[in-house]
Amino acid sequence: MEITELRIDQHGHLQNAADWSPEVADIFAQKDGLILTEKHLEIIMAVRDIYQETGDTPPMRLLIKVLRLRLHDDIDSRYLYRLFPDGPVRYASKYAGLPKPKHCM
Repeated sequence: MEITELRIDQHGHLQNAADWSPEVADIFAQKDGLILTEKHLEIIMAVRDIYQETGDTPPMRLLIKVLRLRLHDDIDSRYLYRLFPDGPVRYASKYAGLPKPKHCM
């Protein structure tokens, strides 16, 4: 699959979340110079679940709180920035096939 086959918005996010797959996440990440690992996918899948439950991706502090409860206690902002250096909330959402979070610039 090519990124040109996907409908994306002006921010580079999928327009239709149903088009998402782990392969799409890899394509987006590679385009941004990032290779996804199991740790990335763990966060991406959790962000997808949170979005499905709430209809939004929470801001960083709330996201960390939820991820600590759902995944593991050692998640903090440094951990997320190591995985997503250009912005954990924005890029985890992008790679999860979700719209750009309202609170992200």
